[in-house]
Amino acid sequence: MRPGPVAVAILSLVLSIMGVVWLTQSLVKSVVVSGQPPTLKIEDQPDFPKPAETGPHPKVNFEETRFDFGTRPRYSKGAYKFVVTNNGEAPLKLKTGRTTCQCTLGELGQNTVAPGESTTIELSWEIKQPGPGFQHSAQIHTNDPANPIQTLVIKGFIGADLAVWPEGRWSLGSMKVDGDAKVDGFVYSQISENLKVTKIECSHPGLKFEINPLSVEDLVTLQAKLTNESAEPPDPHGGDAPPKIPDVNAGARITVNANNQIPAGQFSIPVTIHTNMEETPTLSIAVSGVRPGPFQLFPLPGTIYRHGRMLIDAGAISASKAHTAGLLVICRGFDDELKLKEVVADPSWIKVELEPAPGDGEIRRYRLLLKFPAGLPAVFRTMANPATLKLRTNHPDAESLNLKATFVVEG
Repeated sequence: MRPGPVAVAILSLVLSIMGVVWLTQSLVKSVVVSGQPPTLKIEDQPDFPKPAETGPHPKVNFEETRFDFGTRPRYSKGAYKFVVTNNGEAPLKLKTGRTTCQCTLGELGQNTVAPGESTTIELSWEIKQPGPGFQHSAQIHTNDPANPIQTLVIKGFIGADLAVWPEGRWSLGSMKVDGDAKVDGFVYSQISENLKVTKIECSHPGLKFEINPLSVEDLVTLQAKLTNESAEPPDPHGGDAPPKIPDVNAGARITVNANNQIPAGQFSIPVTIHTNMEETPTLSIAVSGVRPGPFQLFPLPGTIYRHGRMLIDAGAISASKAHTAGLLVICRGFDDELKLKEVVADPSWIKVELEPAPGDGEIRRYRLLLKFPAGLPAVFRTMANPATLKLRTNHPDAESLNLKATFVVEG
């Protein structure tokens, strides 16, 4: 008589439960016996030296097992020889084991060291990754029953041969209408103690530079700035503290002075710093800011103006209707009527007009209008790809005015 479907299902369930129980017991037994997954024992690996069951035995002795290279530049290479002596009564056998990446174990002076003799083990390395530190290790297997495995460690900091702070750009911020501005930047080395800035190269006449070596107190202050900038919050799980950054060994303060030859508007001027460093003699930085010039710009109703970016936000525009956005322009130091001599707009269908605005007093006021025609396709000009407006005026102190604009044309 063939068993029914219900009986087959019950039998299958019982067999499954028995299998799970057997597997669980096996796993529990394995954990109880070893406490961790099974590992291959040294005696099971025929390539590694094995201590003799009876004496006499060798006795391995390293003069040192760790070496600190200090601060080294990125992409540098190095090597260190560890000295090992056999202080025992039998020949000492040595074999290289596991090594970390970017760390290779050099040739052994000899694989067997007689009693009373010494040999060297060389660890070589190359820094390929950015800092702040590096550490590599290698395992040495021996036939000394008291020290079957010895770990050798090399470590150090990865320092900058030449760097600047702040990184990327030195900002003058928003300059005064008729005044000058200045900003301090720093050039430093974590490798050399003899860094000198030999020349500042900049083609723009609106920037002048002063160079002063950093005193001991200045170096301490700069070190604190770099440390605070790179500080990481403590690990809530109690992990290792983040490594400290290398010390600043030498540096210079570069004071950038900007004058009224800087054109009105937002600017970013490239600067090249020349030094006496052999590996990296030069580096580049940008000096940026905004100079209002003789114009003060304020948004008209329905328009947003971002002064720090010299950017007009026209908002959402209906494709079926013409639209106008604009700024109120207050003009100083010019008795003639302000006019636009040339307008270069991208996209070209934005029309820019300048017209007088009513106001009391001697200050001249104008409306700068951006006109969007009806019938435009859907367009998105955001902060990532703003429209650009390059304007040339008849004002002798502000012959050019460069603006940006963002907007969305909705169908």
